Amino acid sequence: MTPYRKLGDDLDSIIRSFDTNPGVTDRQKLIWRQEGKKKAITHDMFGCDHEKALAFEDGTTVGSLRKNSARRFWDYAGWHVFPPVQDVVRFCLFMHLDLYRTLALVLKAEWERFFAHEVNGWRAADGTSLTDILLDRDEYALREALARFQPREDIYNILKDLASRYAPASDGTGPFLEGHTPSTFSDLVKEMLMGRYQFHSVASEELARFSAMARREFVLLVEGTTEQKNVYALEKARWVSLRQELEDVYLLIENQRLRNAHTRREWLALFGKEEIELREAALKLERSDMRLNLKKVNPEWSRDDVERYILDEEARRQLELTRLKTDAVLAPHLVKPVETGAEASTMETDRYLKECRTVLRQIRRLLHPDRLMHHPSYGHLTKGQKERLEEMLLAALEVRPEELGYPEGYMLHDMRSLEGLKSALTRVEAILGNPGVEIDERLTIQGETLPAKLSWLQREVAMLEDEILAAKAELQALFEDDDRMRERSILSDAAGHDRVRADLAARAGELRRDAERLEQAFNALFDGEGGPR
Repeated sequence: MTPYRKLGDDLDSIIRSFDTNPGVTDRQKLIWRQEGKKKAITHDMFGCDHEKALAFEDGTTVGSLRKNSARRFWDYAGWHVFPPVQDVVRFCLFMHLDLYRTLALVLKAEWERFFAHEVNGWRAADGTSLTDILLDRDEYALREALARFQPREDIYNILKDLASRYAPASDGTGPFLEGHTPSTFSDLVKEMLMGRYQFHSVASEELARFSAMARREFVLLVEGTTEQKNVYALEKARWVSLRQELEDVYLLIENQRLRNAHTRREWLALFGKEEIELREAALKLERSDMRLNLKKVNPEWSRDDVERYILDEEARRQLELTRLKTDAVLAPHLVKPVETGAEASTMETDRYLKECRTVLRQIRRLLHPDRLMHHPSYGHLTKGQKERLEEMLLAALEVRPEELGYPEGYMLHDMRSLEGLKSALTRVEAILGNPGVEIDERLTIQGETLPAKLSWLQREVAMLEDEILAAKAELQALFEDDDRMRERSILSDAAGHDRVRADLAARAGELRRDAERLEQAFNALFDGEGGPR
């Protein structure tokens, strides 16, 4: 989820920037920045009845409410007052903010009112913290609320009217509105809401990148035909939506991978000894079967010939057995004690999820077939080397022991750890030999002209649709992992654990007996031969 920054916090950061804001005039500094004062602007100054109320040169105050009400713009504990949209706009113009930061704050103000009143039924002094309502939110409920959220329709007219009076050199459409018409402004609002940019800090890099991108696009859209503009808007909306859906699926994949690893750890903690004995017996049977078949197909071979042939295969399987033994030894000791109250807040969880998605996007971009095919060294690999590379890359994504053992109900029990994902990224980069700095391309639509951008978008949308289908298939395979499903079913039935241990031991005994019979048959093929045994 996108981290949320409250409107009151944004207003405070703007107030703190008064001394460094290059747009602040000498007149403003003279009135609101006196020698010896710690703060140039206080919350009370938003009140129209304050002796030093924020005001424009014509005497119009920024705030329309009295100071007792205005100061409660910042009271999110219980007596909060939602600032009027006009007051927010006048404050932005007073502080010389641009169109995009002003719009972000206006939408933030509208969102807080809507989410508190319409979605959660909040009322002042009802004992409920508005901070908790805004920050502790369920992602699915949030998406439903965002789908219903409709900011007031007259924002453009409010901005146009107030900017024409208080923005320097504004004629009603520019420079503050930067040439936007009601139609293009409506598209801008939709795009900002779709990307949840009103959730970010007004000084955030996310909002700055969006503003720069939106300005560049606007120049191209002005030059395009009506049909091009309409098609471009639809394709861009699909692109943004698909990118978000793909990131969500990738996160589900990694979390299901973690869940399967938890199941495997719990299984080995209970049945590790029996699992190892069963695996050893199976390996012995496979080895005996391979020896016998090799001798039958190659009757002239000696024992040494047979052993040399199966040496490589034997080494690989012994390595798997060694790993199983290590995992079984570690499994009972991976449970991590978690202190009471150590669970992260919802806001911290949001930031954590955002970082996880960023690292996952880096990993998946490196693993994407199109990117691999264009990797400098990939074209020189043989088919066998490419298959080995694929195995190594998949192994790099495996959940490591240090990510396991968190108790149920704790965030890292249900979610792949950020450190685990970063380690996986490091392993993937080391395998490919191309560590580098990730560039966030989510907001970069390539192309120098509108037709070129549209063509790029259409290709990207088609590729994203294919990626989503592949990712969902991968997720389904993890959900339907027969071994993990069987283990989970057995683990949930504590009364049957002794019976399961006995069954595993019995199966291991059968495999050992079968292996001994094959060994006897193998040895019989050498009886009477003069060659080495």
